[in-house]
Amino acid sequence: MSALRSLADARQRDDVEVETGPWAPGWAVRLLLAVVAATALAVAWSGPGPQPPASMPILLGVLVLAVACAPGLGLSGLVVLVVGARVLLGGAPPLGSTMLLVLLAHLVVWLGAVAARTRARTRVELAVLAAGAREGLPPQVGAQGLAVVAAVVAEGGLPPGDGWRVAALALAAVVVVLALPRPRVLWWRRD
Repeated sequence: MSALRSLADARQRDDVEVETGPWAPGWAVRLLLAVVAATALAVAWSGPGPQPPASMPILLGVLVLAVACAPGLGLSGLVVLVVGARVLLGGAPPLGSTMLLVLLAHLVVWLGAVAARTRARTRVELAVLAAGAREGLPPQVGAQGLAVVAAVVAEGGLPPGDGWRVAALALAAVVVVLALPRPRVLWWRRD
């Protein structure tokens, strides 16, 4: 009975504060999702192959807008599907574009999942975003390695001058792991 009484007292108090770290508004996460999706589509259409009809940029713009406004519909997967179809039908892009598309596809899916769980006025802690980025790093490094192997196999050898990209990717992965701030106490271990 005393627990219910203290709960009722806590509801009436105005001085309760919840300490959070730096945050970004949910609309900013959705805006970032739209920018990443638009960039992925632009990189895919900048590669070899026939150029799209004049109505295609309008349709892709509507898709990007829908991804940002209603991320819960799972349209970020459709963006990745459209990018993959363009690469499949348009021909293999250069190694740098391929690696960028692999990164952007991962970001579109991840940001789509984060944005789907938030509303426009939700406050998303930057520590949560950083933790998600750290968790996505090992699969991304593996996917980038596979992209390089696929380019090597497709072109019959490593193109000249692209060896530095592999080294830069490895160095970037190390820098990201070391540079991203870690929370003092992980959210799932808090009491």
